Amino acid sequence: MAVAAQSKQTATLAPGQVLRIYGMRRSGNHALIDWIFRNAEQGRGLFLNACKPGRDPVRSALSVGVFDRGKEQGLKGLGQKLEAAGEAPFTVVSFEDVVPPDASEPLYAAPERSAIIYRSFLQWSASLLRKIQGNRRYGALDRSRIMMIALSKYQQILARIQQGNSIPLLYDAWMTDENYRADALKRLGLPGQDLSRGNVQRFGGGSSFQGKKTAIDDLMTDKRSDAMADDLEYKLLLWTAARDLRFMERLAAIFPEDAERLLTLSDTAKAKVTLP
Repeated sequence: MAVAAQSKQTATLAPGQVLRIYGMRRSGNHALIDWIFRNAEQGRGLFLNACKPGRDPVRSALSVGVFDRGKEQGLKGLGQKLEAAGEAPFTVVSFEDVVPPDASEPLYAAPERSAIIYRSFLQWSASLLRKIQGNRRYGALDRSRIMMIALSKYQQILARIQQGNSIPLLYDAWMTDENYRADALKRLGLPGQDLSRGNVQRFGGGSSFQGKKTAIDDLMTDKRSDAMADDLEYKLLLWTAARDLRFMERLAAIFPEDAERLLTLSDTAKAKVTLP
């Protein structure tokens, strides 16, 4: 494979086009990434999954995949994968749970775009909390810490969406609206015409609520908040978020219905704690 002469960080890869993708966990990242590769030129490309910011994407990626005709190939070994990707491959570099920088240097000497995959707050927070509740290593304090850090990053991602430096891809709309998927292809500059949602991806462990083997038509991604409505940890999380003015301002700008529901919760819920 050709060497990227102008790149100090990456001497093993010279993409023809780069799509940098940011997204919080449980936001449908891998569903959209799979769809992106199905709509790339001839369904071909290289996927650098969950890379570390500021480091060589190839070397820091959690995994590396090669797509051909829209399907990931069962290849082993980094060298074999890079060779199979061919010269100047379309390359998706994903950063998970990472806030996009205000401005950044290109990763490679190639045309580059940046996209943010995001999800409505109520559905995303319900899905993430349910996911970590299934991990027996985490107690209530661990879960609270993880969720508060995630909320802070979520707020920053909303701010980046408002800045307009990246292409926003809303998972909720992508799941339910074929016209939205068609428009997203145009915004991404992808040549394909595959408007299907594909299959539930192996990455991320499948649905937090319905397991790994659920068909995509059976996913109820717009019902996650309803499913967690009686969960005490979830209610405390939402009540806390509703009391943060800066967070609520960000949320109202992007998801006004979610913000309105949180305001109602803040007005009606009275937290009375009496120490013994």
